[in-house]
Amino acid sequence: MEQHLLGGSMAGRWVSTCCSYRTLKAWLPILSWLPQYNLSWLQMDVIAGLTVGLTTVPQALAYAEVAGLPVQYGLYSAFMGGFIYTFLGTSKDVTLGPTAIMSLLCASVVTGDPARAVLLSLLCGIAQTVLALLRLGFGQVKNLLGLRGIPQKFYLEVYYTFSRLPEARPGDALLGLLCLALLLMLLLMKRNLVSRAADDDCP
Repeated sequence: MEQHLLGGSMAGRWVSTCCSYRTLKAWLPILSWLPQYNLSWLQMDVIAGLTVGLTTVPQALAYAEVAGLPVQYGLYSAFMGGFIYTFLGTSKDVTLGPTAIMSLLCASVVTGDPARAVLLSLLCGIAQTVLALLRLGFGQVKNLLGLRGIPQKFYLEVYYTFSRLPEARPGDALLGLLCLALLLMLLLMKRNLVSRAADDDCP
């Protein structure tokens, strides 16, 4: 009976944690920054958005041609990522949309068939979503350690990365760790500055 109650309480805590507003804000960053948005920024944001849009449209049309697809699919790929990133994105400085390399790789797979392009986009989105949910951001570890010749498949990448740890280059690993420490320090500084600014704005 006690084990049943203990299991029920643990399940209840898990549900309350997963369904809390804090967890929702972690998965939907728009809930964090939108309430703090200053309307005085709107004019500059609109100008920036129009500027980026005017450069993105011809670029997207060209990338669709590179991929061997109708031009409208280039527009879809250019704007849909930005719309979704509005709700899920955590950085205001990241760029989204198709690239020349991505278009060339897609061309070899879709062979001009829009249905294949849609399916490829769906499968890539599902794979990235699963990796994000499982926190499997493992792809850069081999580069951080200076390892070469690691396979690209995920399970082989994990296996060979750990099995070849003795081959890690100390210089590359040290540089990577220092860069990570610097990034974390800058992140903490930003949070402290934001919290101080919020305290100063409070009456």
